[in-house]
Order: sequence, then structure tokens, then C-alpha cells
Amino acid sequence: MADADSRKRILDMLAAGSIGADDAAKLLAALGNEPTPGTPPPPPKPRGAARVFRVSIDAFDGEAGGKERARIRVNIPLGLAKFASRFLPPEAKRELEAQGIDLAELLASLGDEVQEGPLVDIDVDDEGSGAKKAKILIEVA
Repeated sequence: MADADSRKRILDMLAAGSIGADDAAKLLAALGNEPTPGTPPPPPKPRGAARVFRVSIDAFDGEAGGKERARIRVNIPLGLAKFASRFLPPEAKRELEAQGIDLAELLASLGDEVQEGPLVDIDVDDEGSGAKKAKILIEVA
């Protein structure tokens, strides 16, 4: 409560012309950055807009404990993603299509202010053996 009273006195002195704006700013800064009671806390800082469209695909041979067959990592500047998506490796395109992921539609649905984070995260298992066949991750970072 004392901080609130101190702030009010500083602002009153400023309004009365007893101190200048610079002095008032210094005094308020000296009191600290604690908000006055009843003042809502400042909103959290928003995460920056995403800059990179990232496609990661790990393909396995489909056997239990199978070894990795292919690892594909594609990082595309978000501004170029619609254009550059046609340059994805053919294996990556086939795996995305096999999982029902329409990359063009996904890119078209992204707005101007895309927040960072995963868009698609899929683990593909072989129905018969339960062995992992692929891991697909599409995210913006």
C-alpha cells in the first residue's frame, strides 16, 4: 500500500509542477516495477511469428525393431513454403499422401501470423506387426 501512496504522491508533485517529468520517471523507477493493487498484470509476451516451415519424416523398414530406412528433413522459409513445397523429395511426398496429408491445402490454410509449434505429428505403425513404419512431423518454427 505504501508503494501506491508513494506513486500517487510522485504523480501529484508532477501535476503540481514541483518536479519535472524526468524526475518523476526516475522516482517511479526507483519504486520498482511492482504494479499497484487492482492493476491487472501485463499480458504475457507473444511468441514471435514463425519463420520456418519444417517437414521431418523418418521412415523405417516396417519390421519389429526395424532399422531406419530414410530420414528426411526439409526446412523452408515460411514465406517461400508454398512455392518451395514442390521441391520436396518424392519419398516425402508419397509418405505424406499415404497418410492423407495434403501439403498444399495445409499451406493454404496458414494465415499471415502463424505461431510456432507443430501442425501435424503422426506415428505410422504397420497394422500387422505393430512395427513403426514412419514418423511425420510438420511444424512451424
